[in-house]
Amino acid sequence: MPKKLVSKIMPSAQRLEHMRSWGYLGKKLFANDLWYLNRKTVGYAFLNGIFWACMPMPFQMVGAAISALILRCNVPISVGLCWLTNPITMPPYFAIAYALGAWVLSAEPLSLPDSVTQSWIREQLSLIWLPLLTGSLLIGIGTGILGLFSLRIWWRWKVNHDWKKRRQSTKSTGSLSVGRDTTQIAALSEQQPGGRESQ
Repeated sequence: MPKKLVSKIMPSAQRLEHMRSWGYLGKKLFANDLWYLNRKTVGYAFLNGIFWACMPMPFQMVGAAISALILRCNVPISVGLCWLTNPITMPPYFAIAYALGAWVLSAEPLSLPDSVTQSWIREQLSLIWLPLLTGSLLIGIGTGILGLFSLRIWWRWKVNHDWKKRRQSTKSTGSLSVGRDTTQIAALSEQQPGGRESQ
């Protein structure tokens, strides 16, 4: 079932234990319905987590957690997906987001250095923040919606696929047991006439 696969990649409560130190918000985040796995809660968690992962800001996980409370979607998946952008993936992602935002705003893009580093981004922040934010919002909304619908389509396909496999295995098991019963009945029927004749 999809729940088993999703639960394998979902961060455990122990890994997110530090959220309890967030005070009132931390207590709310450990409500049972925010850790439940179904097509709706996981789908909106993908939308939520991917969106916040694309935002060029610190404390993305806090934003994802607060949004999870509002959307009533799965908290660990929402928070865990924020790690899609990390110190390794951030520089190329920010370069793409900035280029997209500059193109949408028809702004003159800055000439990018050979390697886009976080220090360069901080130095140029006053010039690049609007194109970067615009590109990040567009990518975050687009990929978040794509993640939502992709997860829902996959979830539905997986459930149907598992049901078909279960039904086929039930049929094969049933036909096998019927075949055994038929063989046993045939063997008994062959023995009985011989027994009567011998008597």
